[in-house]
Amino acid sequence: MGMSGKDKGDAIGLPARERIGVSTLKGISVLFEDDIHDLACWALKMNEGKDKGNNSRSRHTVYGLAGIYSVAAHMSRDEIVHVLEDHGLPIEATIEHDEDAT
Repeated sequence: MGMSGKDKGDAIGLPARERIGVSTLKGISVLFEDDIHDLACWALKMNEGKDKGNNSRSRHTVYGLAGIYSVAAHMSRDEIVHVLEDHGLPIEATIEHDEDAT
């Protein structure tokens, strides 16, 4: 299963956010096998593309991933959030590559 960790916090004093490794999402399915994990991998690639050439690092939260899924699948975000919470995922955690989640 995936790893989880805590951010070091934000330079402006915001509280640290929990981080989970993308592999934590394996085995979670809404419409087809591993669809949540597949979407999270895609979102990480999109973040990396967006961040190229600038000094920022974008990451989606579990809640944000539920939003992407709900738009793509034409489903209620609440339905997706419910599935993710049923798997014990912290809804405000950021999704990272496994090696960055420790």
